Amino acid sequence: MNKKDVLLKSIEELHEKDKNASLSGDIESLLSLFTEDGILIPEEGDIVKGKNNLRRMLKQNQKNLKGYHLVEYKHDFKEVTIVDNFAYEWGYYSGKYISKSDSTEIVGSGKLLRILELQNDGSWKISRSIWTVDK
Repeated sequence: MNKKDVLLKSIEELHEKDKNASLSGDIESLLSLFTEDGILIPEEGDIVKGKNNLRRMLKQNQKNLKGYHLVEYKHDFKEVTIVDNFAYEWGYYSGKYISKSDSTEIVGSGKLLRILELQNDGSWKISRSIWTVDK
């Protein structure tokens, strides 16, 4: 396996960890996927800078969706490009929540662009992320 293939495999591992942490609602595992100075640029609201603010945002999102359970979360990245110790990726995401009380569904999807940063141990972390929500 050449170096590029090893790096791409490590990015796929990040994607899998993201999916699993999201589905389990594990905020600390999600936070571990971001750099300390990570920045999120949501479609609406303020830009979120750093892990402490990201933790606050994730906890608020979890509180807002307290009556729902995430049952599906998918990425469909169309391009992943590695440049030195950074990678950028863009594509689509989708997810489905089900109400704990009456089984109604909330389905969402959108577009996603992320910048990843290679860590000393060969893993990748999310450095910057921006997304849109399909209406």
